[in-house]
Amino acid sequence: MTIRLNWTEFDELYDAVQFNDCEGKVELSTWFGQASGYWTMLRHNLELVIQQSEYSQTVILEGEHDDSPFLTSKFLLSGGMRTTTPNVPGVSDDYEEVAGYNYLFYLPDIREFEHFPANKPKQCISIYWHPDLLSSFQGSFQELPTLLQQLIENTTTERFHQPLGAITPAMRLVLRQILQCPFRETLRQMYLEAKVLELLTLQIAQWGENNLLLRRSLFFRPDEIERLHHAKAILNQTLQNPPSLLNLARQIGLNDFKLKRGFREMFGTTVCGYVQSLRLEQAQQLLLGTNLTIAEIASQVGYESISHFSYLFKRRFGVTPRDYRRCKG
Repeated sequence: MTIRLNWTEFDELYDAVQFNDCEGKVELSTWFGQASGYWTMLRHNLELVIQQSEYSQTVILEGEHDDSPFLTSKFLLSGGMRTTTPNVPGVSDDYEEVAGYNYLFYLPDIREFEHFPANKPKQCISIYWHPDLLSSFQGSFQELPTLLQQLIENTTTERFHQPLGAITPAMRLVLRQILQCPFRETLRQMYLEAKVLELLTLQIAQWGENNLLLRRSLFFRPDEIERLHHAKAILNQTLQNPPSLLNLARQIGLNDFKLKRGFREMFGTTVCGYVQSLRLEQAQQLLLGTNLTIAEIASQVGYESISHFSYLFKRRFGVTPRDYRRCKG
């Protein structure tokens, strides 16, 4: 069975509670499922929304966006959804958003249909923001993706829905900190605003890195690009005990020279540098998200020497693992 509702009908099912001028929540509990949303208004016209839902039936919501010039940054932590946008120039008629990925879109003045599958819990964090936010910072916009530059300068009204790739370890850390915010009232506002700006920074930087990778990929054959991405996937899966350079080259079917050169060109770092960066990012998460000792964390991410691990961690993050846990925990 499929439930079809428009946004107005769906909103009428919610019970809303406003805690203060800046925060509130909505909750839905009905025969076909549950949903909740927590919203926080921050400075600079930033709105943070944390949403969860699970339906026993497929739900299709029909909605119309107004012409407000706001962007949406979405981080999908679990579940997924399909959206159809008939007859919208510049946007796919039918696209999916999947768990573990993040998206940035600008879709004013459109009609869309959101498809939520049955029995799939969904959790996402969204940030609604105005391109003027970027204008409030000093400096050139030349390092920003072209579409953002054009929005800031009011030289385009082009709509877009931009998939930016997997949620990175750094993003996951910030998302977890948002969900577990330890403060209330004024301090909560300050903390969440800082985390939202950090998350937007990471997302826009990821978009820029994606564009750089696209330009680099022009120098390699499609099969070589696929093999290099395969090498990266192998390293992600064997972090504690990665293969040697020669072994990795054999696994992906390239010689070691092409692997070394291609990896640096495609991903902007060496194979060893990538492994080290990945290990330290995982250690950063373990320091905040677990009660493991420093020695246990060092071993889990692949370092036998605690002193060497601590040296590399401090060189990367500016503080020792112990001090990082004490300051950030």
